[in-house]
Amino acid sequence: MKRVLIAISFLMNAVVLSAVAWLIWGGGFGVLVGSFIQPAHERWVSQFEVLAVAPGSVVFLGDSITEGGSWHELFPGVPVHNRGIGGDVTEGVLERLHQVTVGRPAKVFLKIGTNDLSIGLSEDEIVDNIGEIVDRLHAEAPGVEVHVQSVLPRAASYREPIESLNARLARRMPEHGAFFVDLYPKFVAEDGSIRDELANDELHLLGPGYEIWRDTIDPLVRARIELPE
Repeated sequence: MKRVLIAISFLMNAVVLSAVAWLIWGGGFGVLVGSFIQPAHERWVSQFEVLAVAPGSVVFLGDSITEGGSWHELFPGVPVHNRGIGGDVTEGVLERLHQVTVGRPAKVFLKIGTNDLSIGLSEDEIVDNIGEIVDRLHAEAPGVEVHVQSVLPRAASYREPIESLNARLARRMPEHGAFFVDLYPKFVAEDGSIRDELANDELHLLGPGYEIWRDTIDPLVRARIELPE
């Protein structure tokens, strides 16, 4: 059963990634909408365009793994916004980043990059794009505290590229004025895959995975900082 679920998840993720890549790079998005269905990515972006981020809030920004978190319930009493979109990549986050910065949040927790690896972006491109995201957050939302979170493990075949990317992010993000949060060791199994009890498709998290994530970043989320004016 687990193999079937993994196969289904892989197929669905591939379809979403193809649509997002077409949206961002291919110029054929209008044809896709006209002949098939409106992608979830566009629907989320459209919704976020009219839902304002509150000043002084905490924003969780990223792809489907972020989107899947019930952040309001994971952090009761904290003003949070979920700005994760399934299938998103670093270029996609850059395209919609103004929707976050215009609200002047206090903190942003960014986790992005696993889908970039899936579509073949180089490590240099991914790190540069994440660095640009951080730079723009600081420039467009002065006073924001940025936490770049590591890419999580997935299938064992991804071990080397993910660990290499995370090592680069750990070195480079402080240069951009961001904190690096290394979630990876808490999720990885001995063979380099994500631990079985934390995901049912070697990618997306189950409840215990979100609990570990929450417990790891809870002090960072709740820490008192000077809020943007």
